[in-house]
Formats: sequence, structure tokens, C-alpha cells
Amino acid sequence: MKKLLVFVVLLAVGAGAAYHFGYLERLGAWWPRTRLIPKDPALLAYFAPDTRELMLVQATELDFRLSGESREKFEREMKDFQAKTGINTHRDVDAVATTLGLGVVRGYFDWSRLSVYLQSEGYTLTELGGVPAATKPQSADLALDGRYLLIGPRGELERALSRKRRDQGLGNDSPLVRALDEIGWKHALVGGMVSGSPVLALTGAVGPQVQSLLTTIDPTPEGIELRGTADAGSKLKADVLRATLEVMRKTLLLGAALDSSPETRVLRETLEAATLESDDQGRVRGTLRLPSTLADGASASLSRAQFPTALQSLGQPFKNQDTTPSGQPSAAAQPPASTPAPVATVAAPVTPDWKPPVLGLLLLVIALVTMSATTRPGMFNVLFHPLFLLPFLVTTMGVFVFRWTGHAGGAFDVLALPMPEWHRFVSFPIAQTLALSAAVPLVFALLSAPVKWLRRFAAGLGVGFSAWLAVKAFAHPAVPLIPPAYTLYWYAGNALVALLLARLTLPPRRAASGRATPTRARPAA
Repeated sequence: MKKLLVFVVLLAVGAGAAYHFGYLERLGAWWPRTRLIPKDPALLAYFAPDTRELMLVQATELDFRLSGESREKFEREMKDFQAKTGINTHRDVDAVATTLGLGVVRGYFDWSRLSVYLQSEGYTLTELGGVPAATKPQSADLALDGRYLLIGPRGELERALSRKRRDQGLGNDSPLVRALDEIGWKHALVGGMVSGSPVLALTGAVGPQVQSLLTTIDPTPEGIELRGTADAGSKLKADVLRATLEVMRKTLLLGAALDSSPETRVLRETLEAATLESDDQGRVRGTLRLPSTLADGASASLSRAQFPTALQSLGQPFKNQDTTPSGQPSAAAQPPASTPAPVATVAAPVTPDWKPPVLGLLLLVIALVTMSATTRPGMFNVLFHPLFLLPFLVTTMGVFVFRWTGHAGGAFDVLALPMPEWHRFVSFPIAQTLALSAAVPLVFALLSAPVKWLRRFAAGLGVGFSAWLAVKAFAHPAVPLIPPAYTLYWYAGNALVALLLARLTLPPRRAASGRATPTRARPAA
């Protein structure tokens, strides 16, 4: 038995080290993962129903070629970005949707690592609409709603979360969504503007006013293909718009003819091969195919830029300029007084967090080793007993089957999270404080005293809570009613209490029956 315990300890330590140093992630890269559906209603639900402009970048469709110098620099900066935030842009980011004042990124994010980086950048950790968030004056605020990272001013983030909860976001009946449905969503980049957009109104300065303007960008073996569609409203306006664009193209060709450099020659050939046509419905369609040589030249210019600076410039449109005082939710985000506030839920990531269950195995071994040899039960007899295994898995991983069965929304999003995070069913701060403690294992430990069959159940809860709280102790996120300086001690202390409760409730090994097998007496000779 001692050899088995030593083997289990070494296995648990090895698994933990493999996870810490990223070897499990390398193995997981071969496992198929569900990526972004081209049209994601949950992503669009964060935007206002009257949104008039939207740009969506499908990271799963991106395959742009970069020159050798820019590719090496880009990958080096991406590795540095991952080391700071824990975000692997190639694997963890699925899509980016932006409009004026709000950006939403869909992917897989570890808030415990991302929050540490944000704090180092001067952000303050808080909650918005029941989800973790980070705010900073005169900067773009962030909120993580499950697999969706929201970027924008605080007031806009609160309104976006409220729209998502009430299912009042951008829907299929929106003119913008209907227009994008026509050109399709499965593109590396798809975007558009419809009538009412302030950006679209500027087109009237260079030509006839259009009712909608849609654009798609896709990588091709030869380079990049750019397609655009403009709805002018009538055939006459479409012809005028096409003629205006033709004049612009001729002007560019005339300027390119004065330069004999190879790059300009390729650009001139590209403009000459571009197509431009109008139809009877008043639409103007154009196609521009950029060869890989032009893309290489652009990527060479990219290699001379700094990626962090580019990220900061991308965040400028979402700069926090709300006039709402800090800490006061905007009026638009507050529900009516007669309507109860909806319970905030956070969707669980598809990829489970294996740190709590792996650490839980190690803690179970420690609890068993502290028992005497005569009363110590078998490791696998404890672990694989249903009354222990089920609460242990639910506590450390949640009802993880919901992550792959397609059940989402409402209670399913909460149940798919580890049990300590089920405090999201209620909106009281004290509920979160109790859930992030050893209170639940303590209750079941007390109940197991008169009800003996609950001892294994209480032990599974104790080991699971201890492992989950110990993992959280490394990042020590904020706990309501607990000062920030004491959150580490809160998590570590409650993890120790939960482990002690598990040790006390582990049922001892049953003594073997001492009855001897009766022997038949020999007949007398």
C-alpha cells in the first residue's frame, strides 16, 4: 500500500508540474476544439439593437502571410504578450467584434492571470453586472463574461451586459444583421455600415449618399481578396457612384504611371485588374485582389512597428470617457424599479481547468497518509466511490458535461462552473463570501455525524473545496467583505479548514471479520 501511495504522489506531482510548464497544453493542442460559429448570436447580443456599423474579425479564418522579419517579430511579441496575460492569440482568440464605443472578443481567457497583468498596469479589479471587471480612469475598461471579453467605457459595458441578460441586443431583425446575412459571415473580416451611421454619412462628401456599405476580406493563395458592396438605392445613383469610383481609379493609375519602381508596377497591375460593376437594384460591387508581394511589403512595414503601441492605439476608440461617476451605474443600465434584477451568470469555458482536480488528488493522498495504517482506507476505494467522486468532480470542475452537450444560458452556465462559483445564483455579496470559504464542507461535515452515509460525500466536498480554494489562493481575487490585504489568507486558511474537515469525515477502513472457518473433525481410528 505504501508503494501505491508513493506512486500516486509522484503521479500527482508530475501531472501538476506538466501542467505548470505547459506540457499538458501541448498535448491538448492535438485534441479537437470547438471554434467560433461564423454567426454567433451570443456575441451580437452585447451590441445595441440600433447599431449601424460593425466590424467582425474571424480569427479562425485568418491566414495572412507575413514576411520573415515581421513574422519573427510578431511571434516574439505575441509570446511576450502571452507571458504577461496568459492569452495565446493563435489558440485562445476566436473572433473580435467592434463598433463605436464597444469591442467584444470571444475566446478562452484566464482571468486570474489577466487580472494580475491589469493590476500591474494600474487597473482596479471590480465587478460589473455580476462579472469580473477591471477599470482605469481615462482608459478602456474590461469585463469578462464567460468566454466574452468586453472592452469599452464602464457605462457602455454595463449596458452591454444588461442587453445580453435581457436578450435585447442586436438581433436578426436589425438592418445591419440582415445586410451582413446577405454577404455571409464566414470571412476573415466582415463589416458594414447601414443608413443612420455617422461614418456612412461622410461618403456623401465624395459621391452620392449610399444606404449601406459592406466589406469582406479573405486570404487567398495569391494574396488578399477585398470585396465591397454599396447600396445606392437606385440604378441612377449606382451608375453615378460607379463613375465616381472609376475616376478615382484612373487618377491612381495616372499617379502610379509616373513611378517605375517594382512595387508601384505591381500596384498598377492590381488596380487595372480590379472589377467594378453596378446592377439594376442600385448596388455597386467591386473586387480588389492584392498579390502577396504587396502583402509582404506591408508586413515589412509592420515589423518596424511596436505591437504594444498598436494595441494601445486600438484601445483608443473605447477610451473611458463616461460622465457617470465612478462606482455609480449608468441610468440606462439600471432595470426598472418594479422589475427584479436578473441573476448574473457567467458561461463556463469549454476547456476545463485541470489544476483543482490534480491538486485535489495530491491533497487526498496527504489526508490518507495522516491516518494510521490500521484505519487507512484504500486510495482508489475512496476516490472511485460515487459518494466521494461526484462531489469532488462537481466542486473542482462543475457539471462539466454541460460544456459539450450544447446546454447554455441561465442555470446551465452556472452549473457548468465549479461549485464554489454557484454563488452567482443569488445576488447577495455575503453569498459569495460564504461560497468562497469552507462553509459548505462544514455544513455537510456536521450533517455526516448523525447520517453516516454522508461521510464520503462530505469528504469529497472537503477535498474539492480545499483544492479549488488553494488554486485561487495563488491569484487571490477579490472577496466581498474581505479587505484586499487579507484575501490570500482567506483562501489559504479556508483551504486548510476544508482539508481538515475532509480528513475528519473520511470513513476508516472496516476491520476484517475475525470468524475462523470451522474444520471437520477426523473420525476416530
